[in-house]
Amino acid sequence: MTQEELKYKALMLLHNKLCQMEDQVMDVDPRLLDYYLDLQNNKLINADCTTDRHNIYEILGGLKLLRLMETYPMNLDKVHQVIRLREGEWQQNERGIWQHIKGGLKQPGTAGETYYRWQPFQVFVLTAMYGPMGWIDTKVPEGQRELLPSERVNPETGTIEDLRRLCTDFTFFAPRKTDKTGLSAYNNFLFFMLEDADSTICCTANSQQQSSLLYKRTQDLIHQLDPAERRIRFTKAETNWRHGQPRQAQLLALSAGGKTKDGLFAQLCCADEFGSAPYVAGHSDMGALVNVVLSSMGPRREPMLFTSTTAGTIKSGPFMDKLDGMKRELLKEIDYATGEAQPRIEADRWMCILLQPDEWELDDETLFTSHDVRHKVNPMLGIICQHSFYDQAVADSRLDPLKRNETITKLFNVYLQAATTDWISPAEIRAIQQPMRIDDCTADKGWIVFTGMDFSKGNDLNGSSFLAYNTWNGQFFGDMDFYISEEAANASPIRELLYKWADGGWITIVPGRTFVPEWPADRIMKLNAAGVDFITFGYDAYNATMVVNILSQWVFELGLDPKQTVMPVSQKFSSYSPAVKRLDYMIKRSRDDGEGHRIPDPLIHLSMNPLWPYCFGCVKLQESSDGMGNLKPVKKDASPATKVDPVQALLSGVILYSQAESQITK
Repeated sequence: MTQEELKYKALMLLHNKLCQMEDQVMDVDPRLLDYYLDLQNNKLINADCTTDRHNIYEILGGLKLLRLMETYPMNLDKVHQVIRLREGEWQQNERGIWQHIKGGLKQPGTAGETYYRWQPFQVFVLTAMYGPMGWIDTKVPEGQRELLPSERVNPETGTIEDLRRLCTDFTFFAPRKTDKTGLSAYNNFLFFMLEDADSTICCTANSQQQSSLLYKRTQDLIHQLDPAERRIRFTKAETNWRHGQPRQAQLLALSAGGKTKDGLFAQLCCADEFGSAPYVAGHSDMGALVNVVLSSMGPRREPMLFTSTTAGTIKSGPFMDKLDGMKRELLKEIDYATGEAQPRIEADRWMCILLQPDEWELDDETLFTSHDVRHKVNPMLGIICQHSFYDQAVADSRLDPLKRNETITKLFNVYLQAATTDWISPAEIRAIQQPMRIDDCTADKGWIVFTGMDFSKGNDLNGSSFLAYNTWNGQFFGDMDFYISEEAANASPIRELLYKWADGGWITIVPGRTFVPEWPADRIMKLNAAGVDFITFGYDAYNATMVVNILSQWVFELGLDPKQTVMPVSQKFSSYSPAVKRLDYMIKRSRDDGEGHRIPDPLIHLSMNPLWPYCFGCVKLQESSDGMGNLKPVKKDASPATKVDPVQALLSGVILYSQAESQITK
């Protein structure tokens, strides 16, 4: 099913659910109903509509909140409180224009500080964060202690359950000029004033300047309630209640790479501009800071991670991994709505609003010319952001490549990837496949084997690609063993293909919810016992798993050095590029037929596994941005149906062979 077909299905499901729940949505706030009515007003399902102003993931997020509202108790009093506390009271005049009457908190504006009324999409955000409640099993047996007012005993388990705020992780992914900082600061304010009496709120960011901006914006809100500073102490790095006050909450500003305080007891981690946090040699300072703060939340009943960010130019980072995961999970809402799968409360504890173009709108001309795309990414157009601002940015981008990059990432919220090119087609792969398996590549026939392993994502394909080299004739052969859990297979958009491949014996679907690391390790040991001579095993240095530990122990028991046999393989451009060029030559090699014609003469053949042409068809080559011309395989798109792991693992095998080549030829 294409993305457009999935979007049509999501819109129909949203429309049907809203028809059933319109009164319940209206009870929250009329603006929430306005948001949903606009969300479903799409030309794909409404013949009277000519616009398409919301992307598939925003629609799926709306569908998820309806499901949560239907499934869990709603704390409407809290939602109404957090809405009114910032905006105050408003009423419409005789012309229907909303005017501020009293109360609320002032926000910065072009004409000075003023009061703002929440927009419908912001009401959605506040409802998703503070509305749904969940009964959480504390695992404490009945009678072990007195019940709190928020607790009850589950008669089936005999344990104490606590009614808590369901959302513990919210992501606001949007471009500039959508009031991200204002919403983040207000959320900090709410935790400082209303949540745990000793709440600790951490403003985390990539730089000290960024964390200070958010910290200062939060301070300004708090200061409005204590302008004389009699109850609250304000300093450059910490805001807290003075001694003797009934609250002891504190607000901290923390930046990546700095020295994190020991003894944090955070209730809220506000990760500001997390999308610009890169991986450097497999590590992210910002990611590490966020994890330190999150690890301090253990005793909190109602913690929260609030992430607000815009896309950037980085090639990989912790937020990009999270974004991919959220998109995969949101697609499951279609299965939940149709009854094809059942959600778990753990998956319901996160929510998001992802404001970005749809995947078929990512070319420059569509981004720059479509006003529907502008509305998809920025619901504040005409409110706090002028249409002329986008017009001017687009005009400048057509003249200046650097401005183009800034416009695409920061105004259209699209991660700017390096240029990619097609590589090896499925047809070219099918031409070199032959009916042979790695089981046939035994030492008594001259074969030695180098194994690339990919076990980085437990909810996706996991396994090994084998690169066999025949020391007698110099030929290569590639095969694979890949596994996927039954739960992941059932949730995959290519479920039918996965089961077809499994029926043919080309992959293994592991029963249950999780990947079992012993299976691929046992397979390798059995192949070795049958005469397959494994030389080295390579794995991603920053995604080592239990499989690596099992194999290391095994080779140690065989009398080999694990460090020389089971080794990390770098995923950098400089490491991948020689392997890419070498594999390209091995597949595309040709020779003269003696009559002046070139005929195929591949140096490598692959097994008949249908994953080979499928996965090579999912690969593009990305060129490094350093001008060195290095190449690296990447996914052709962000679809969860795009699988490249076997190809990357095969290239790891090529890297291992290249490292050992001088010894082999001797």
